[in-house]
Amino acid sequence: MTMARGDLVSLSALKAHLCVQSSADDILLSSMISQISRAICTYLNRAFLWPRDVIDNFDGNGRNRIQLRNWPVVSVNSVTIDGRPVAQSTDGHGSGWLLEPGDDEPPGAMQMIMLRNGCFPRGWQNVSIAYRAGYQVSNEGQTIPASAPYRLAAAQPYGPFAVDCGVAYASGATLTPVAANPARGQYAIDGFGDYVFSSSDAGAQVLLTYGYVPQDLASCALEWAADRYRYRDRIGMVSKSLGSQETAAFRITAMPDYVQQSLRGFGRIIAN
Repeated sequence: MTMARGDLVSLSALKAHLCVQSSADDILLSSMISQISRAICTYLNRAFLWPRDVIDNFDGNGRNRIQLRNWPVVSVNSVTIDGRPVAQSTDGHGSGWLLEPGDDEPPGAMQMIMLRNGCFPRGWQNVSIAYRAGYQVSNEGQTIPASAPYRLAAAQPYGPFAVDCGVAYASGATLTPVAANPARGQYAIDGFGDYVFSSSDAGAQVLLTYGYVPQDLASCALEWAADRYRYRDRIGMVSKSLGSQETAAFRITAMPDYVQQSLRGFGRIIAN
């Protein structure tokens, strides 16, 4: 059971957390996961979390730096001002644009594009920046097993696997993704970060690139979805008598407090 694009936790993880073995509520649980994942992104003021190519347009501010809307930034493809391309400063000292360094570990921080020996002239939507952003592990080095099964598992150091972003040999040549039964130079993948290769590539060194869900966000989605699922049995109920000596009280909030606390470090606080 793979995650739908944009979901922060898998159906199988939620069912295991709830100790639900039946598939009777799979559709309900899947819809809860998707709804809560969207609610988390909305709360964080972030359009997406998985790696994506975007083009952002900004009003020139007369300064030498502009804050990008999405992070962590994987790469910058182009910077243009008034329709004219700006070259990258290759050494960090000459004229051109520079990307503010980001954090390797989530939640990361918003990053700026800075100009060396220049500024972004004031104007309306006159600055365009094309870049790729999202939580991504890039060029994770692994070696395909020398014997069957020719399978590799993504290390997933910061959170669960979300989406494949490509595989290359250590030389830089790319492999082609296929649905199943890969031949030489091809690979197949399941939804949990297991890569399958051909016997012809046994022993080859490869570089895996994939998007992931930060563990904190995956845990928040898991706990919130579980809370909403259990709420079905006590809709509108504030307390319940368990016997003559004991009463259970329920806290009813739009978002659990522990989820809200965990999300704070991931939010976008500047809208530009």
